[in-house]
Amino acid sequence: MCDSFARRRIVHYLAAALFFPVAAAIPALAQRGVVMDWSTHRVVFTAPGPEMDALMNGRRQQWQDFINNPRYRMQQIRRSAAWANRLTAINSAVSQVRENHGSPASQNQTSMQKDWAFAIGPSGVGTPNNKYPAVFAADTPSCSDFVVFPVNTPGASGTGDGQANLVGFNNLYSGTCTGGVPTVAFAFYLGQGTFQTSPVISLFGNEVAALESNNSIGGTRTNFHVLTLGTNGTGNGSAFDSPAVPHTIIDNGSTVTTPATNNATDAYVTLVANPSVTISSPYVDYIPDVAYVGDDDGVLHKITPVFNGTPAEVTAGAWPVTVASGVMLTGPVVDPVTGNIFVGGSDGNLYCIVSSTGAPCATSHVSVAGGTSPGPVLDAPIVTSNGTSSWVFSEASNASNSVLMQATTALGTPTRASLGAAGTDLYSGDFDNGYYTTTTSFSGGHIYFCGNAKSASTPTLYQVGFTGAGTLNPNGSNLVTGPQLVKTGSTGTGVDCTPLTEVFNGTTDMLFLGVRGHGNPSGCTNQACIMSFDITTSSAFGSKTTPAAVFPLGGSNNGSSGIVIDNTSTETGTSNIYFSNLQSGTSATQVSQAALK
Repeated sequence: MCDSFARRRIVHYLAAALFFPVAAAIPALAQRGVVMDWSTHRVVFTAPGPEMDALMNGRRQQWQDFINNPRYRMQQIRRSAAWANRLTAINSAVSQVRENHGSPASQNQTSMQKDWAFAIGPSGVGTPNNKYPAVFAADTPSCSDFVVFPVNTPGASGTGDGQANLVGFNNLYSGTCTGGVPTVAFAFYLGQGTFQTSPVISLFGNEVAALESNNSIGGTRTNFHVLTLGTNGTGNGSAFDSPAVPHTIIDNGSTVTTPATNNATDAYVTLVANPSVTISSPYVDYIPDVAYVGDDDGVLHKITPVFNGTPAEVTAGAWPVTVASGVMLTGPVVDPVTGNIFVGGSDGNLYCIVSSTGAPCATSHVSVAGGTSPGPVLDAPIVTSNGTSSWVFSEASNASNSVLMQATTALGTPTRASLGAAGTDLYSGDFDNGYYTTTTSFSGGHIYFCGNAKSASTPTLYQVGFTGAGTLNPNGSNLVTGPQLVKTGSTGTGVDCTPLTEVFNGTTDMLFLGVRGHGNPSGCTNQACIMSFDITTSSAFGSKTTPAAVFPLGGSNNGSSGIVIDNTSTETGTSNIYFSNLQSGTSATQVSQAALK
């Protein structure tokens, strides 16, 4: 990679160092923007307590490091009133009625309005189940906010039969952005492999990191790409390229063949030992500029730099680390307090690795579901932290039950909640606003989880509370069975839930998820669908039998990808969910959700 490109990344690093000096700088981050991606709900920050308490206890530096963590800052911004209303300024400049979309007044609380959908791959192909697109939204009201979708099909160059690996859209908002909604911001072919895990966007919104698995050129291999988006795009007046067909950035694994109209650049590193990576999305620890990714043979890889130089895999010391030979690893997550890395395995265990050395933690692993015949851990863990202590959550099945587990980050004796029968693939849950704003004891709020009813393969929504000490308390009124999401008796494939995604707009707390098929609620009966639930009043959860809103996808068992959300604005057409609809060829989808407002 050329020296000018490296210097540009170094400038970004220096800017980032100045970007997070003290807690008072939170508005400065908002001016850059906020990233919403697969990891947004995998690292959850609760209240760290007053600075004075930290000072009196000799923890002021630890407290300051915590509140200056970019992920903490972005979480605080996403849950603020200022963020909810950030798009007000541009709403008055454009018509409230968008061409080809009708009047926003037609939206209601029982249906979701599709604003747009685009084909990014063959029919039924897009961003995979349990993986996510990623959104970058600037604080300054901007129609250059963008969403990027990975495409789970082999890439191909060419003008007539080209297939992009990464596709991005801007001009997103049907109520505020002029012209066609949306605009193809970029569509890049980066290699012949598949992009079957979730991408990550840099803090400045100018770079995207993504994993290309199973590139067959020169032997099966996986490439970790960092794409710097172009600045001389044509056709839409934005800072992006807008090709009619995919532009080739990397061809045959080595030759850079960027067209003259596109100054985007791609740097990549091939992971050691040419592994396959199926379910592990890369996790970027922003401040040290390090990415971690697990492969299908139980090896954890470390890449640095990521956004501040040419990416390279660490091969010194214990790296890459064999966590569990022959075990497929999930996406890894870094605990912001200890720096330890947590990653799930297809053997049913949750593993802990010391990030500074690559050595196993004092307790190296714990069985998530316990019991006999433990099933695989299929999704990345969740780590919650208050700056002093942390918890880690994971999910799996054993021979009898769907299980949600909570443990300390030392992986001591875990607490488990058995949520119905086994028989369904289990993916990540999420918390309500009460937990995000809880005291330092972690005792407030609830976690929501898609388990099963008494019979297998009948996904059902559950609410679990916590004790005063912050541990799961699946007893009595603290374990509430919510609505059944899939028809009874719908065993077999295609009955799983997507991971859960929560959003709070300052007044209303909403929970979003999808089912792959055989839907039970009215509006998505016997088909795949997206649905949302109002969880603002947690005590009312047990009486809920229907979603607040539904968006039907169709009758097959492909379902959707995971869901990301851009805004919680009150402005028309600016509060949207993004997912890949795998039921058809229109797989990149934006849906406006009246219930978000």
